[in-house]
Amino acid sequence: MYRFEKTDFSVTDPLAVRNGIFQQTSYWASFRSFMKPHAFAGYDENGSIVLSCLMLCLPVYLTPYSVGYITRGFVCDYSNRTLVSEFTEYLKEYCKKHHIAYVIFDPFCDYRVDFEEAGDDNIVSFLGSLGYEKNTTGVLQPRTNYRLLFSTENGIEEERKKMYSNFTVHLKNDIKFSHDRGVTLELCKGETLEHGVRIFYDLLVETTEKKGFGRRNLDYYIKFARSLKDFVSIYLYKYDYEKDKAYTDEILKQATFRLKTLTDEFDDPDTTEQKRGRLEPKIREAKKQIGATVKRAEIAEKYKNCPYLSASFFIKMGDKAYNFYGANSSALRELKLTANYADMLEDSLDGKVSSFNMGGTLRLDTENIKDDKMYELYQYKKQYGGEFVEMPGEFFLVINRKAFNILNGKLNYFRRIIYRR
Repeated sequence: MYRFEKTDFSVTDPLAVRNGIFQQTSYWASFRSFMKPHAFAGYDENGSIVLSCLMLCLPVYLTPYSVGYITRGFVCDYSNRTLVSEFTEYLKEYCKKHHIAYVIFDPFCDYRVDFEEAGDDNIVSFLGSLGYEKNTTGVLQPRTNYRLLFSTENGIEEERKKMYSNFTVHLKNDIKFSHDRGVTLELCKGETLEHGVRIFYDLLVETTEKKGFGRRNLDYYIKFARSLKDFVSIYLYKYDYEKDKAYTDEILKQATFRLKTLTDEFDDPDTTEQKRGRLEPKIREAKKQIGATVKRAEIAEKYKNCPYLSASFFIKMGDKAYNFYGANSSALRELKLTANYADMLEDSLDGKVSSFNMGGTLRLDTENIKDDKMYELYQYKKQYGGEFVEMPGEFFLVINRKAFNILNGKLNYFRRIIYRR
């Protein structure tokens, strides 16, 4: 038997922070301050805390009801079925007493890893047996994640070598190529954090308009960063045109010299026809390289005064690190440069972080994953040698069926309000 109680953040924060579930902390409650926080703790028979939960409640105006949201689930060991079961019963009774019509819940735990088959006794079926109802449309959080795992028992240098050994050759070459061509990092945190958020937002506007994604307003991201300022950094990638020009000019010089050497040999009267046959494809290749390099130089000229190429929200808390939001300029793709996670991964290797979470990829809404709209992003992230994780997804814990049918079914109340804030 476990004991549960409503408590305050001084009790629940340590467990949530240690496990890196920042949406279950007081920092997140501060960020989503228009909702009322309810914090709960669960204890084992020895009095040790084994569960923490932050439920934010959105009032339904002009009624006694509210809607609860346990973002990324309560923090506990989800393989402990007894603990989850007993807390669910406690939560049901609490919600009845406090007129919480229903709760939205999406646990941050594994359902399937790299598409492995889930057995009959899986986390989704278990939650269903407790009365949680799966939501399959209009979910608030992505249910997929691509992550890299680190061992906190090994030395940092050993983990670094292992991490880079898992990168594909293509990714390593892209990272080196981008550095050679003048992509540099500007790290914003502390006093410069808000500056970084503003640059990030400019790139986000460009990204969302190009791809048709939704976005919040600037104030949302500034408040997000301020609320979690002890854990958030903004990684800005800048473009050094002069360095790229010098690099490109050198490549062009070498290619031109190679072409001249090949054509001189081809035109030499002493060159045999057989050797000319071998030289012809090399000459074509050299001309092709020169043409591509000249074109690249022309494109680079367009962006000589456009320094920012990419931005990422990096969050590091407890044993988890996240690339939580990302945005790229069109210049990044046109210049054929790469936005990568290497710097964030380096900063995650601190002997405490056990997973780097790259965020959602596949939507898993097609029979063939190659038809998934996010398949290209999935293919890119795979180059890091991590694993694709499918989480259980979003569930409803319905306390008042009639109120749920009206608020969620007819009015879509929670989503309409939450996305305005």
